[in-house]
Amino acid sequence: MLSSVLKTIRREQLLGAGDRVLVGVSGGPDSMALLAVLWELAGRLEIHLEVATVDHGLRPEARGEADLVASRAAALNVPFHRLQVDVRAARSATRGGSLQAVARTLRLDALENLAGMVGAARVALAHHADDQAETILFRVLRGTGVRGLAGIPYRRGLFIRPLLDVRRNQIETYLRRRSLPFVQDPSNLDSRFARARMRHRWLPLLREENPRLAEALVALGADARRLASPNGVRGIDPAHVGRAAAATIRQLQRRGGTAVVDVAGGRIEVAYGQTRWRAAADAPRTLHPTGPVSIATEGMFWLGGPVGIEIKEGSAAPSSSSSPSSDSVAFDADQVPTPLVLRQRRPGDRMRPRGGRGSRKVSDLLIDAKIARPERASLPVLTAADDTILYVPGLRPSEVGRPDAETRRWVYVRTLRKQDATSV
Repeated sequence: MLSSVLKTIRREQLLGAGDRVLVGVSGGPDSMALLAVLWELAGRLEIHLEVATVDHGLRPEARGEADLVASRAAALNVPFHRLQVDVRAARSATRGGSLQAVARTLRLDALENLAGMVGAARVALAHHADDQAETILFRVLRGTGVRGLAGIPYRRGLFIRPLLDVRRNQIETYLRRRSLPFVQDPSNLDSRFARARMRHRWLPLLREENPRLAEALVALGADARRLASPNGVRGIDPAHVGRAAAATIRQLQRRGGTAVVDVAGGRIEVAYGQTRWRAAADAPRTLHPTGPVSIATEGMFWLGGPVGIEIKEGSAAPSSSSSPSSDSVAFDADQVPTPLVLRQRRPGDRMRPRGGRGSRKVSDLLIDAKIARPERASLPVLTAADDTILYVPGLRPSEVGRPDAETRRWVYVRTLRKQDATSV
């Protein structure tokens, strides 16, 4: 199991040498195994661990479970943090949402806030391969598209899931061989919750038809992630277009994939998946897409509306980086998963504004910023490769990727208006 987790961490680039990692531990078998595995690998990965437990205020037993985690952290000589949230009060205040959904939101916000306070670069969560299979099947039953079939990501913003390639039985064997203590959350057996019904009622029936159902669902998720990720282009002869457009195409060719390019009247069109890019053959790498854009190079990028963005890279801090609400913002290139993606805003989008205490809905942030309703719909959203929102024009940039004294490579982002762009 150790070798499998180490392989996942390195393949998905989940951790870097020197990272401080906050491990979310509930006291259950999965999270107790995660803490133990990362502790065993800490020397090899050159990481520093801290542990946090979130008490949701839903069960009296939670205090004793947190005590167990605190005792385990002390045995490993790892700093421990006990966090308290009030799920029922939050649910009542918002007048909606399932108890588990509200608990999840509060838990992640609490962990994210604590990570900022202690300087943690990552927050490790204990989702594993069987969780992945259950998630994908649940989304199929409820109705989903390719993006939903992709399942749980290895990394989203600060949050990473090093156990996502490990099966539940492997975790149980690991705990037993190391005589590690853990507790069972009774909600995992409560048939009122969809996840419990999935695990104990539906999956056993489906496994009668296919004993390797979990493996099949995990493989389906891997295929969906490949399909959902923006592909590059190949098979295009840059000699058939202008010099600047050729530079863009060469950047895309390095990323693989397939595409069709038509050159007529001094214009080129690059199409792949649901994305189509149009540009003048001699334009300065300016692309006007009608779908999500994967940004593989510097340039000016638009989604057909009046507002776009310009991306540049460099090795020096911009003079405007100290102004978090400016139309010119900057990120630490080594802290942001690439390629960047420019897309339309979606219902439920959330981000953590730089300097803020937690994540908020983008729709609420736009209202607070007094951006007129007609303009809100046309604003593009810049995300990292894992779909973490980095920037929306008119708002403060995300806390994710915030430059610091150690930043050596910068990504500069500037908001563009129509008059800034080359007409193509």
